[in-house]
Amino acid sequence: MLPFSAILLRDYYRAIGWNEDNSYSQLTRSSSADAWTSFRDFQIPASLILQLANSPTPVFFTSYSLDALPQLNGAISYITTSRPLIGPSRSIPFRHVVERFRVFPPPRRPLPKDEVWLRGKRIEGRDYLLYSRLHLPSLHLSGLATTRITPTLQAHLAFLSQPAPPMPRSNGAYSSHARQPSEPPSPAPSSSTPGNVLLSLQHDTGRYSGEYTYSAQDGMFGLRGLYNFGWHGDNETRERIGKVGKGDRRVDEEEMMEGGLRGRFSAGGEVYFSAKQRSFGISTGLRFTTLPPLPPSPGPPPPSPPTTLTLLYNPLIGFVSSAYSAQVSPTVALSSRFGVNVYSYESDFSFGGEWWIGRRRGKRDLTEMKNVLDMPDMKIHEPGMGADRDGVVKARVSGNWSIALLYEARIRNCLVSVGVISDVLSRQRPIRSVGLELQYFS
Repeated sequence: MLPFSAILLRDYYRAIGWNEDNSYSQLTRSSSADAWTSFRDFQIPASLILQLANSPTPVFFTSYSLDALPQLNGAISYITTSRPLIGPSRSIPFRHVVERFRVFPPPRRPLPKDEVWLRGKRIEGRDYLLYSRLHLPSLHLSGLATTRITPTLQAHLAFLSQPAPPMPRSNGAYSSHARQPSEPPSPAPSSSTPGNVLLSLQHDTGRYSGEYTYSAQDGMFGLRGLYNFGWHGDNETRERIGKVGKGDRRVDEEEMMEGGLRGRFSAGGEVYFSAKQRSFGISTGLRFTTLPPLPPSPGPPPPSPPTTLTLLYNPLIGFVSSAYSAQVSPTVALSSRFGVNVYSYESDFSFGGEWWIGRRRGKRDLTEMKNVLDMPDMKIHEPGMGADRDGVVKARVSGNWSIALLYEARIRNCLVSVGVISDVLSRQRPIRSVGLELQYFS
């Protein structure tokens, strides 16, 4: 299930109208983060994990987590934003707090913030989100700060710091030769988790997006770009979708071919260079995704279910990966992925799916659910959203005959996640790991 911070970050992006999926780093999201995290790469809880989240105000949130096994660890998190957020609660659909397969709406050009004037001066301020997390008992501090500089430009600052080493002592007292404040500090001992600062600038125009990153730890510079072909969800197109009348042709029907899939292509790539390690990397990718289905209308059914296909290629290591994901019914989604190295001919195949179970939500819950849809103005109808359920079963089978099962459910204000990983070919250890995670929103 999604961490508490990830849920709030997605809500923040929706509140400011930012395209969270329109970047090369998210190119394989429908088949990697959502479908594959749901189907193949989903994480089984490593042990017994307890989390408690609270929202004292609509713009301030706190979270406490405890990892009980195999050793006791914990963390305290604080999040504040410039926009009031709903936050996890019973009013938010269960699908909104777990990773799942979905077809993302066409990217839009981000709009500027509404102007607020007071005595001839603009006072609306700038959108921002601040997040900090203190890890216990190691006292490592991590955080994220993001702000919107212009309507199409966003800046990120992520960091991880280490606690300072204790001052040297002699016979239980400070040494008479202690370092003076004007002297430079002595270098800290090496650590397996060194501190780091990551800077990122994201430029998004809807049709095109670019991302520019810098990592201080290894002096790495990165450049990513993504371009969307065809229909890109501008205001005029969205208005035409919302005003479809009798006898009019829908936009997706005008762009589809008889007997084929209707959708859009996205292509992108990345280049990064590390000054300290004197190495560089490059990759490229292509994604095809069907257009989000519109509300049911008279006429023939759509020619295909919601589908996403991706292709990734890394020319340096010769790795090629392809994935296919589809919503075969309102409660079932399936996905498969195949990867091969063209230099060594080593390959891997995985298959997985998710099945939504549990009770259907009432009319009151469905009304509240409309407030958290990504693009309510487009009147997008997502399969299965009209009958939101409170549980999902995920399964995956890998090429090495490793089987993983995960069950996620909501019981009132509590989210429960329990999973198991089994190795069919191993007689000594058929059950590799079992985990349980509980999240409670007060």
